[in-house]
Amino acid sequence: MEEGLIQTSSIKKNYIYNLIYKMVAVLVPILITPYLARKLEADGNGLCSYIFSIVSYFILFANVGIETYGQRVIAIHRNDKIYLKKFLIEISIMRSLLTVACLLIYFIAFVSPINQSNNYLYAIYGISLLAVVIDFSWFFQGVEDFKTLAITGIISKTIYIILIFILVKSKSDIGIATLLTVASTIFPFLLCLPFMRKYVHGKIEGKINPFHHFKKFMVYFIPTIAIQIYTVVDKTMIGIITNSNFENGYYEQAEKLIKLPLTVITTMNIIMRSRISYYFSLNEQEKIKNLTHKSANFTFLLSLPMMLGLIAVANTFVPIYLGEGYDKCVNLIYILSPLMLIICVSNLLGTHYYTPFDKQRVSNKFLIVGAVVNVILNSFMIYLWQSIGAAIASVLAELTITILYIVYAKGFMTVGTLFKIMYKYLISALIMFVTVLLLNYFLPSTILYLCLEVLVGAIIYAVMLLLLRTKFVLDSICTVIEIIKKKLGVLK
Repeated sequence: MEEGLIQTSSIKKNYIYNLIYKMVAVLVPILITPYLARKLEADGNGLCSYIFSIVSYFILFANVGIETYGQRVIAIHRNDKIYLKKFLIEISIMRSLLTVACLLIYFIAFVSPINQSNNYLYAIYGISLLAVVIDFSWFFQGVEDFKTLAITGIISKTIYIILIFILVKSKSDIGIATLLTVASTIFPFLLCLPFMRKYVHGKIEGKINPFHHFKKFMVYFIPTIAIQIYTVVDKTMIGIITNSNFENGYYEQAEKLIKLPLTVITTMNIIMRSRISYYFSLNEQEKIKNLTHKSANFTFLLSLPMMLGLIAVANTFVPIYLGEGYDKCVNLIYILSPLMLIICVSNLLGTHYYTPFDKQRVSNKFLIVGAVVNVILNSFMIYLWQSIGAAIASVLAELTITILYIVYAKGFMTVGTLFKIMYKYLISALIMFVTVLLLNYFLPSTILYLCLEVLVGAIIYAVMLLLLRTKFVLDSICTVIEIIKKKLGVLK
């Protein structure tokens, strides 16, 4: 057997590539959100959000948990190229059959009715189901080839941004905006396909049987359903209960501003899930522990200042960034901001403990509890307070899951351990928060002063971490200095 990819790939390189990919994924919405917020307005964005929430359920059933299951299997069997080829064929057959079935049901239910308003938007969004068949991003994550994902992602997203600015000029162009969005999800997967050939080769041994995986990835499908319920059902229920595209528009934009920074933070966890799954198969417990502590430090280093910083500047940031007509987003951001910390902690434990240690069934129970809590709270909170009610329900549901994750992972990570890692970051972030809040209160609400507030906040946070002698930060600085010295030595 040839030497494993784990010996030749670097976590740092993988993180850089995946960070580039995720940063592009973050920068695209950052660039086009204010543009589309103004061109499509709150109700136009709300309509798109509502329709996509419906399509998401069909994408969910077409996937049936294959992505998480597939990434774990690929990470464990990454050295067996013959097995990988057979596994990919079996998974592809299963996904294709499920996708065709979901497409037929979706088009019959939402596109074919002649009295259905906005049929063309439902039809365009339905095309995104085709992306399920060719989405092999989980495969590249499993073999830790984040370079391919980064390159293809950058190419497709760059084209998407250019076309959005060129072709979308008013609310009447909502169909064009939708079509470009759907195309941007399919195109990068098409670009990735040729790069898979180097990982799979040889004759297939044994009979092709795609259905024997079904029971295994159903274990991962249950949490996917639960996650879908408490992440997408909000928008569906807002649309049904309030019958207002505006309320969905406010909620969509506020949630986007909260969850975009999460992409940067959870990038490390996506990489670590494959690596820890591999270490678990080798019973390398000490390496798993060290990686988990590093990830926890990284998580708190970014999540706490992002959460408190956004709360501090929300009343200035929202009107500057989204434009007029989105005032309600400020209050939504105040409520949703804790999700930055809550989701990061649950994501950390999920990717570093529950999935790699094959405790997915335990995790499933917690996710189902969270989904039930969310639906119950949404059913009356949205009725009482519209999008504000949905925001409160989301926070409480996510908090329920995170608490359960922590309580039942006490043999792996305790509350005391998390607080010990977190407290210096929390102190530094709170001092930064008070300073920025005061600046925001006294300074004029302009882009220039907003940038100044962010800059001052970042400096204060960094200085406080150094004054408190935060080990992870000091070690990271030393590592960077050593790398620079080596590079300079090579140049000499």
